[in-house]
Amino acid sequence: MTGPTQIVGDYLETFPPLPLDDGHWQAVVQAMQLSPQQAKIVELVLRGKCDKQIAIAMKLSEPTLRTYLQRISARTQTRGRMELAMRVLAVSHQVDHEPGRHQE
Repeated sequence: MTGPTQIVGDYLETFPPLPLDDGHWQAVVQAMQLSPQQAKIVELVLRGKCDKQIAIAMKLSEPTLRTYLQRISARTQTRGRMELAMRVLAVSHQVDHEPGRHQE
């Protein structure tokens, strides 16, 4: 029997992967000072999901999701998904995601 958690997990698996390895993504999240919930929402935005899809995946109402997106925009000083994606890309080039290796 399939439970609700499995259904959500299966749903998330249908999304395209994030083009960053886990260590690099975590370094970006830390540099951007995102909460775990905000990081997951940003990840789903980067994976091309619309508000309704993200709300379903995160088990949030759409108005609650929009509040999260507004707070993410304020924290990252971005307006819109494209600008957020560009900010993540820029930060990803600035962070050191391998221990012992330094960015030059």
